[in-house]
Amino acid sequence: MKAALGVLVFGCVLTVRVGQAAEVESPAWCAEGSESLDSGVCYYTPAPAPEHAALPAASETLVIFLHSLVQVDSNWQWEQQRLLMRTADRMGFAVLMPRGRPGIGPGAAKNVLAWPGSPRMQEEFEAPLLAEWDRFKASVESRRGAPFRRTLIFGFSNGAYYATSLAVRGRYPADGYGIFAGGSGSKFNRILANNAAKRAPIFVGYGTKDPARAHMSSLVDMLADLHWPYAVKRAPIGHWVSDAQLQLAVRFLTRAPANDVP
Repeated sequence: MKAALGVLVFGCVLTVRVGQAAEVESPAWCAEGSESLDSGVCYYTPAPAPEHAALPAASETLVIFLHSLVQVDSNWQWEQQRLLMRTADRMGFAVLMPRGRPGIGPGAAKNVLAWPGSPRMQEEFEAPLLAEWDRFKASVESRRGAPFRRTLIFGFSNGAYYATSLAVRGRYPADGYGIFAGGSGSKFNRILANNAAKRAPIFVGYGTKDPARAHMSSLVDMLADLHWPYAVKRAPIGHWVSDAQLQLAVRFLTRAPANDVP
């Protein structure tokens, strides 16, 4: 009989059998506490709490969260998912956390999950991705017995660049967008935004220590120039999103528009 040895390495269980090749069990995609649906999509809805009564619109809101670049078989997405779940507990909204696709992000890296940022990748991969979101949204609405009154798209880093693209193209019927540590007011985005038939409000949150902060600053400038309904909150952080920024985004996008958030 061959002996088996279990070793914990970088959050993964490495099972080694003497005389055989090692077998690596990949970490689950969904963080503990969230529900894993088909296709690796995660769902979380908080238990009702007294503080949710202060923001009743949030309890009728679904946030679709788009993660950053995540290496296949990593658990980096857990930190992002936990942040959204923590904010959902505080604010009362439900959150759907889909999974990007390998090979469609910067450099078409096969071992990195991303969102289709380029027109070529959007033409090939976008329609089935958005159809997946609609399918799971309909599934959780059927379960809760009523449709959500509001759907918001939140994106972090690579997810924020893609969320910006969705917003300026009016590609998805969202009621608002939260753009965190990503997005830009590029010439291409300006052309698309200038011709947008629908201008759903956008919240921009980024860090003043983020190396890519100039991109987000240009996005804010573009929104201001086009008189697009928006709010912005800068924070003394790096390439991340704070709890406060997420909470302000929910408040802004579920209440009256404004051009600045204190």
